[in-house]
Amino acid sequence: MILKDYVHRPDADPKSEETCADAATRLRNAFKNNEDVIVLNDIRVPYDEERKVNVDHIVIHSYGMTIINSRAIHGKIEVNYRGEWSRSVRGREIVMQNPVEMFKYVSRNLRKMLTENIDSLLTRVKGSQKTFENMPIDALFIQAPKSSIVGTGINNSSIIFAEALTQSINRTFSAYKKREFQMYGGLDTFKISRSDMYAMGDFLMGNEIDRSSYPAANEAGETTRTEEAPEGKRGIVKAQSTLPVKIIKGRNIKPGKKKKEETDS
Repeated sequence: MILKDYVHRPDADPKSEETCADAATRLRNAFKNNEDVIVLNDIRVPYDEERKVNVDHIVIHSYGMTIINSRAIHGKIEVNYRGEWSRSVRGREIVMQNPVEMFKYVSRNLRKMLTENIDSLLTRVKGSQKTFENMPIDALFIQAPKSSIVGTGINNSSIIFAEALTQSINRTFSAYKKREFQMYGGLDTFKISRSDMYAMGDFLMGNEIDRSSYPAANEAGETTRTEEAPEGKRGIVKAQSTLPVKIIKGRNIKPGKKKKEETDS
């Protein structure tokens, strides 16, 4: 689902803007009909007390979010052993800000913003309040075509080409979903409802949060969806236990005693 579309920025570098438009198009084609994913383009996030930075794309899903920079990496870039970035422009080396380090601050400030408004963004589940502390915030950086990054100070798997963008997001989503069913019944897995996803999207866009216009969520924090089974065909009913999950620890398991059989003497 696309909540905020991409808008061309004439003031940006033509090469970086072309890469950004390509990434936005791929996100739209992949997720425009997907109700479990929300896509936002061009969201301003505080970097420090005085400045804000533009996050080119934000993808919100039920297990967290992915922030994407698609305008920074273009041309010929060199990274030295100190992790300092520079871009070659007409034979001159121009120092540029390290986008990987910058997005670490963006991720931290984004989490802080969400935490400060947690009461309006996350619904309570069985009386308890979720938190954003363990919400995954992944970062991806799109490298423009015909660009290069050289140097000993670069070794980051989050720098990809636009062709691999949606595949990387789907792979991350599948990994979190798989973890939910593997680790202690999903007790340590961050997961939110669609209602919370829409609330986060409106909050980041600066819109008013209107829960009445979002998909409804049940007490377990999951979005409810009712579908009638076709007449004349069998329907499958999904039941959910209301009993608490009980974890059996190894130290509580005691060996069983064999029953002695009486033998005739």
